[in-house]
Amino acid sequence: MQRLACKYSVIQFLPYPETGEFANVGVLLVCEKTGLLDFRLETKRTSRYTSFFQNLDAALYRYATKNLAEEMKRIRNLTAHGFKGDLIKAFDSLTHPRETILRFGAPRIVLTDNPTQELDSLFEHYVRHGFAKDANYETELERKVKNCLSELKLAAPFKNKKVGNELFAVQFPLVQTINDRAAKAIKPFYLGQQTPNAIYDHADRWIAKLKRLRDMDLMPERVLFAVKGPQGPDSPDFRKRDFAFRDVRDELARFAQIALERDGNGTQAIRDFAIH
Repeated sequence: MQRLACKYSVIQFLPYPETGEFANVGVLLVCEKTGLLDFRLETKRTSRYTSFFQNLDAALYRYATKNLAEEMKRIRNLTAHGFKGDLIKAFDSLTHPRETILRFGAPRIVLTDNPTQELDSLFEHYVRHGFAKDANYETELERKVKNCLSELKLAAPFKNKKVGNELFAVQFPLVQTINDRAAKAIKPFYLGQQTPNAIYDHADRWIAKLKRLRDMDLMPERVLFAVKGPQGPDSPDFRKRDFAFRDVRDELARFAQIALERDGNGTQAIRDFAIH
């Protein structure tokens, strides 16, 4: 699959230049290859900004974002049917340093096979802080797995430990050591992120780790991933998220056993793995 180079800039809200404090409120992205120039701007969840910036009038935020959105829409529409070379000029014009309360961060490059999905992922990451929510979900999943294991009263309990050597090591939250060797490792793994791209990104980091452990002959004797996938089948993008989840789950299965956590299911598979 072809990887496309895109430029993006994070839009920053800086109501009080005197302090230098700012909050991320949007993302602008351009992909010259596909002719895409588009943006995402936070216009709904304004309480976050009025809480962070004391004495801020919410009307000021709404007014500033409304004006910027109109400007970006106008330029997006102008370039939609123009030459692709105009896209970069338009992007550079929008992101040119400006002394206003809404500014653009330094442009960055990202490679992706789906620019629109990448824009959604960047917005979820930089503005909605999706990584924090995902980390909380994974922490809760880890807590459930630990409680399940504690009930088994194992002679060799699972503990947080690095697996590897002085050249390369990976931290697993649950490792069973027998005769000074990592016999089993369990990784509670949340794969219900808000976009397909975010699911791929999170899984790819661990797939790369597992591959390196295997190639360097450092893998534990057995590895189990306790996985929880996307929820909410009625959501409009569930089918795409579920496809990405199933895709990376199959990749993970090349390196580890999979215990699928769905509405409480999967607990028995974790117990069987720990005992046998």
